Amino acid sequence: MNTTDSATSQKFIEPARELEVIADADVVVVGGGPGGFGAAISAARNGAKVLVLERFGALGGTWTYGILSAIMNNTSVRGIFTETQREMERRGGWRWWRKNDPSSGGNFDSEVAKVVLDDMAAKAGVMVFYFALVTHVFKSEDGRRITGVVIQSKEGRHVVTGKVFIDSSGDGDVSALAGVPYEMGREGDHAMQPMTMIFKLDNVDTPRGEAYVATDADCRRAWQAAKARGEVTVPRDCLLLAPMPKPGQWQFNSTRLLGYDGTKLRDVSAATTEARRQVAEIAAFMRKNIPGFENSVVAETAPHIGVRETRRIKCDYTMTGDDIRKTRKHADVIARGDWWIDIHNPKGEGLVNNDGSPTSPKEAELKAGPAAGDWYEIPYRSTTAHGLDNVLIASRCIDSTHEAHAAVRASQQICAIGEGVGTAAAQVVTRKLATVRDVDVRVVQARLRQSGALI
Repeated sequence: MNTTDSATSQKFIEPARELEVIADADVVVVGGGPGGFGAAISAARNGAKVLVLERFGALGGTWTYGILSAIMNNTSVRGIFTETQREMERRGGWRWWRKNDPSSGGNFDSEVAKVVLDDMAAKAGVMVFYFALVTHVFKSEDGRRITGVVIQSKEGRHVVTGKVFIDSSGDGDVSALAGVPYEMGREGDHAMQPMTMIFKLDNVDTPRGEAYVATDADCRRAWQAAKARGEVTVPRDCLLLAPMPKPGQWQFNSTRLLGYDGTKLRDVSAATTEARRQVAEIAAFMRKNIPGFENSVVAETAPHIGVRETRRIKCDYTMTGDDIRKTRKHADVIARGDWWIDIHNPKGEGLVNNDGSPTSPKEAELKAGPAAGDWYEIPYRSTTAHGLDNVLIASRCIDSTHEAHAAVRASQQICAIGEGVGTAAAQVVTRKLATVRDVDVRVVQARLRQSGALI
């Protein structure tokens, strides 16, 4: 008998009990990933008392606990993100892909990033609770406001209260708990982009590795040959890899976990196990087939699997693929973006269009993204949670279609969205506004420009 299945038919009644308020803040940021970090720093700098509730042990989310270790090329994001990038570089934790080019992406040391983010938060006066998982929300009698969130920690269950709540949980957990409508996946089959576990290899002869990759981009030729021999099973057509700031270390964004839901316990557990199997397979492939990697070893796998897509929370404006392709500009813009519609195939290898037909990075960048020097804009309305007066969204779960989400989700853009949202949240507090929709976006925009953001 399957005891797990049998157990699901059992139910327990949790006794009612009073919960102590452990902290109160003007702005409560749930999730310290790129969006939550940007939101917390900007809100604090603009006069709000800020508390971040983070379920792991570091700020940065996918940057640190996901060891993403790479930021893609961008010409549309500056502000807090650029401050962070430059500080990592100053501490020896950033490796540019193109030197002396501020639009170039690069790889970074996630351990350096953790300290940089901690230091920036402390300097801004942001309080952080690590290992604090939000499990429930309390709402006002009219249902229009969140009055407090329940956190679970080693100390037990407590309540955190606040004036404005920013949902930067990635999966939109706070909004979902509060009953805000959401969508998941693409139209039709609701399939979502695959997950990825990032990993790093040490003991690589980097000059030889770079020389080989220069002749076989993304190891595509060697990977396809190994696939034909039946040596590899990871559902990819090539590998994404790059050298790190640490000598002899390379980062891989190359596992692919298909058909899993990042909001489901069993799915995330199964995906994590499968991801580690894929890591071992790719590492063995590299040692056997790629010059410079003969003596390489797995140095680290991400503590948290990378999730590209889950809930997309309904707000007051839904960004669509046309917002991206037509580079729409909005009067209530709080951030720019220039990443293209980058849909990792939910069903197999490669990239796909919104209808599931195959495409390539080059084709998608040309047809489904801004031309050089242009950008699309993220409106404030895409961050104001539907039906709630004091909740804003500052992560990949802003209101968008599956197609638009694939462009907006780039982490540097999420940081910029967070900076805009945090600035707006601070205005709600300092001006004692009744709702997040009463914000004067023109004032937010002016403040963002003063802070170095591109608006």
